[in-house]
Amino acid sequence: MRKSQKKEAILNTAEKLFYQNGFHAIGVKSILDQAGVAPMTMYYHFESKEELIKEVLARREHQYFELVGDKLNKGDGIHTYVKSLIQAHINWLEAEGTNGCLFLRAKQEYEGVNEGIASLSREHKKTLVNKIENDMKAFDVPKSLGMQIMIILEGLTSMTQIQELDEIKEAAERLMKGMQVSDK
Repeated sequence: MRKSQKKEAILNTAEKLFYQNGFHAIGVKSILDQAGVAPMTMYYHFESKEELIKEVLARREHQYFELVGDKLNKGDGIHTYVKSLIQAHINWLEAEGTNGCLFLRAKQEYEGVNEGIASLSREHKKTLVNKIENDMKAFDVPKSLGMQIMIILEGLTSMTQIQELDEIKEAAERLMKGMQVSDK
């Protein structure tokens, strides 16, 4: 099935603008103007701005897991797995920007306002932790290591907002070299 080019233009533009400016700061008109599509086209594909946001988040999650999944090395032990996961996350930050986490921004802006959007954000983080924990079952390591790695990933994402990416990459390299991961 062929994707609608106009729908893709709306999604791409919305994601870029939401990531740069936040959700509430960007109106549908700004998205449509920059995407070069008519309001009727927007509402043909999306019932509302909130539905557009949900699809942007779902698409971004899919893209993240696809990129990370392609880079993971589970075959050479826990150290290699952790290093490949952190490196894949850094690759994501390099490719997608250093303006923080779009999911956390959505949660912050929509908590108590739109439970569907806030829930998507919480579920994304839970899905990532569960994926890491499931991946690590093969290595017979404590389950708590999954949350520890998640904290590292979130820290990397957060720090890219205030430090140069090269500095973050360097610190992550040192962190990975110094990590001591042992069996249970």
